[in-house]
Formats: sequence, C-alpha cells, structure tokens
Amino acid sequence: MNFSREAWPLVLPPLLFGVAALVWGMRGSMAWLSLGGGFLILLAFAILLFFRDPDRTPPSDTNLVVSPADGVVVDAIILPTGEKFVAIFLSVFDVHVNRSPYAGKVTKITNTPGTYLHANSAEGIKGNARIEVELASKFGQIRFTQLSGLVARKISCRVNEGDSLATGQRYGLIYFGSRMEVIMPANAEIQVKPGVRTSAGETVIAAFRGNDS
Repeated sequence: MNFSREAWPLVLPPLLFGVAALVWGMRGSMAWLSLGGGFLILLAFAILLFFRDPDRTPPSDTNLVVSPADGVVVDAIILPTGEKFVAIFLSVFDVHVNRSPYAGKVTKITNTPGTYLHANSAEGIKGNARIEVELASKFGQIRFTQLSGLVARKISCRVNEGDSLATGQRYGLIYFGSRMEVIMPANAEIQVKPGVRTSAGETVIAAFRGNDS
C-alpha cells in the first residue's frame, strides 16, 4: 500500500519513541514502559493508515469530471450563475489525498485563513480555513476547494500557479475530517446525487456537453 508523503512527520516521532520505550522497558523489566511503547507504536500505525494513498485510474473520456476526494456527496446543485456545484464530505476513515477533478492549468491559488469547526456544519462551510485552486480547462474555469475540519488544522496543497494538472492527478491532502467543493462551468451536467460515495480520481461527478470554450 502507498502512503502520502505528509505522513512521516506525524508517524515517525511516536514510532521511534515507542520502539525505544518498548526496548528499554523490556530490558529493564518495566512493564509500564513497555506498555507505553506498545501504545505509541500502535498509534503510529493508526496515523499511517489515515495517510494511505491508493492508486486510481481516471476514465479515458476527456469530457468527464472526476471526484477530487473520497467521501460522500452532500451537495449537487445548480448555482444562480448557472455553474454546477458539488460538495463532498470526508470522514476520518476516508482516504484524504486529493486529486484534480479535471485537466488544465492552475491560474490562481487562494489560501483563506478561518475557523476549524466541523467541516460539514453551516458555520464550518462558511468560515473554515480553506485553499481554493482555479483551473483553466478546455471547457472553462473550474474551481475546487479544500476545507479544513475539526480534528486537524492543516491543508497540504502541492501545486503552484502555472502548474498543469491531469484529470485525477494527486495535488494535495486535507488532514483528517474535511470537505471538498467543486464549481464547474454551466455546460457541465452533474452525474451524482447527495448520498453517493465517491472515489477520488475515479468517480464521475459531471460530464461536459457541447463545444470547448
């Protein structure tokens, strides 16, 4: 199994301290220290599982928009502007590596500080810290946003303005519970409904119809 590179700063400290405590406790016949070391080792592996990063195969059809995250669709609507909006909630048990929903060039990245409430609460949706990526695609501008959650207060965005992304390409990670939102041009047709489970890079959330912009 693959693991995201963001895992190691969080996994290595408890793992190394756990191994040291376990060995020291066993040599000194200190059961409490051995138990503490064993707990730290288990904690390290539990954290590592959160950062699992499975391979995904995006669809070959270049008209399709894929989910940027594993999770459950909580919103799939048409905005007053005619743009299409899909939001996905990620629990702590989901894979949290994020993928580009479509191919294009990154034209703008906006990092907005904010609160750290439950990612699917009304207050969290409105005010949580977030990073929005704007992508120039052949069908128009696509915006996708990583929203932080309650448990951890960190978002990893690996791309910079001017970078090119392929459909389904890894581009970042949100730590623990979180939410992702995608806004697509009006010529996209939503293919999912609330309650549908998604796999990042594979589940089709929309399809473009008509000519390129």
